[in-house]
Amino acid sequence: MATAASRPSAGGSRDILWRVLGWRIVASIVWSVLLLPICTTIFIIFSSIDLFHPIQWLSDSFSDLYSSYVVFYLLLLSVVIVIINIFNVEFYTVVPCIPCSRLALIGKIVHPQQVMHSFIHASMGMVMAWCAAVITKGQYSFLVVPCTGTESLDSPAAQTCLNEYHLFFLLAGAFMGYSYSLLYFVNNMNYLPFPIIQQYKFLRFRRSLLLLVKHSCVESLFLVRNFCILYYFLGHIPKAWISTAMDLRKDKQLHPLDTVSGLLNLSLLYHVWLCGVFLLTTWYVSWILFKIYATEAHLFPVQPSFAEESDECLPKVLNSNSPLIIKYLALQDLVLLSQYSPSRRQEVFSLSQPGGHPHNWTAISRECLSLLNDMTQKLVFYQEAAATNGRVISSSYPMEPKKFNSPGSLGTPFGSSVMNRMAGIFDVNTCYGSPQSPQLIRRGPRLWTSASDQQMTEFSSSFPSTSVSAEGKTVGQPSMIYSWIQNKREQIKNFLSKRVLIMYFFSKHPEASIQAVFSDAQMHIWALEGLSHLVAASYTEDRFGVVQTTLPAILNSLLTLQEAVDKYFKLPHVSSKPPRISGSLVDTSYKTLRFAFRASLKTAIYRITTTFGEHLNAVQASAEHQKRLQQFLEFKE
Repeated sequence: MATAASRPSAGGSRDILWRVLGWRIVASIVWSVLLLPICTTIFIIFSSIDLFHPIQWLSDSFSDLYSSYVVFYLLLLSVVIVIINIFNVEFYTVVPCIPCSRLALIGKIVHPQQVMHSFIHASMGMVMAWCAAVITKGQYSFLVVPCTGTESLDSPAAQTCLNEYHLFFLLAGAFMGYSYSLLYFVNNMNYLPFPIIQQYKFLRFRRSLLLLVKHSCVESLFLVRNFCILYYFLGHIPKAWISTAMDLRKDKQLHPLDTVSGLLNLSLLYHVWLCGVFLLTTWYVSWILFKIYATEAHLFPVQPSFAEESDECLPKVLNSNSPLIIKYLALQDLVLLSQYSPSRRQEVFSLSQPGGHPHNWTAISRECLSLLNDMTQKLVFYQEAAATNGRVISSSYPMEPKKFNSPGSLGTPFGSSVMNRMAGIFDVNTCYGSPQSPQLIRRGPRLWTSASDQQMTEFSSSFPSTSVSAEGKTVGQPSMIYSWIQNKREQIKNFLSKRVLIMYFFSKHPEASIQAVFSDAQMHIWALEGLSHLVAASYTEDRFGVVQTTLPAILNSLLTLQEAVDKYFKLPHVSSKPPRISGSLVDTSYKTLRFAFRASLKTAIYRITTTFGEHLNAVQASAEHQKRLQQFLEFKE
């Protein structure tokens, strides 16, 4: 029965995901393919560069562009771009996964999903390098070439040799594809950051274009350097294997490329670097277009015009078990609604007919308060966990976090594939503070502990010191076997904690742990902004007084959350000032979400207090909250 009941929910989630994201995905793929000929044209021009004969150079380049073989390779490259876009869709997330230890980072890289991602990207990189080598022409076009030495004319079978230049191209493409995949997960490039300021898609793409080209050129330079080092030490292995498998001879008239003199071939290095720029630019264009389209604001109707549209109305989407990206888009729309749309705000404050109940406001405010209370509970929970050296004590706050779908489970409109079913299995265990598991049963070392006194809690599970019977009574002292197990466990922990290599991999990084606590803070920021703007607007627009009934609960939640945030930022190793982040193609805004959340919280409270003023003195609140509220009214916070 449970399975049958869950199917409509999952089907409804996929339907709304398709309706909201389907056209966006198709549009981003189409634009990526349409921009491919432009990138290919630039690649052809620079691959045959001849500054001494510019007219001949440009005419030959454009004549090559219209040749039949280039058209064929453009079609093949289009297939590669479509595959890259599919993997962008399959692996995106709106909550970054932040591994808090080096072992968690390694585990994230070697996870089967990521291994498959790396293998496919390495294969696609090799295909693109092959197309680039053939388009470049000259000595890079073919893997098998006639031998240039006189010894190769002894027999017909010995007249073909391995073209190491072409092999170097192919292996460089595979290496760049794998490196792209590796950096894709290490740098959280699958994270979709939502823009703070809404702009047209063209303006967002134009702003990123120059940074994209610069990043591709610099990254390709470093990748060529790394590949040359790798090929110098290991290049003889694939060369010998392919020569043996295809019965090819080694051309002794040419310098081998796995030597210093061979790798100093400037023409080869230039064309490989140009191939890397071409590969990275086209892939980054696909990645940026998908991010731009996926994070574009979507308008959810507050009240459906027809019964068929009820599943897409804003209150129902916010309170349903929708995919995370749909919930993010709904909260984003709530912020825009609360600030810039008086007519839609009136729909939020309206009463139902018949009945006269404020269903829209009740649903929206309940979801926003639930998100804020969840953040309060999580902050209190981590404070207690840190204060007890990583051991969770019984909290006075009820821990009942909301359950969201995994970013990978319903984060793709391609149905429930094997990849989607596997998504989240590893991330839940390695992402400290992810929304899928905000209540942790066992924590690692406290955030400010030193490496000398950290305990290896990952190697053992906690055993209860006493057992509870069915009647709720505590049963006696622990047995001798349990005491022996506890003793052995402590001995193992002490032994491992003294090993530097073990501690190097298992020690928690304080900054990463702090970032992971606020990894999903973006939707809480939107809940704060949307709720506070609606409350402030209700002072003049709420004709029925529906907001006044929940104003005490809203103020209580905001002030309680403010207290929890203040206490959290007083913990050791929790920086009170945001770090300076230089402009980069890879977004790192998730590293400063805690500062944005703290600023949004204080701004939200001030927005309400400056609007209502002294009228808030009549709101029922505890003495402590009244004192805190008075400080906001007097602008002393």
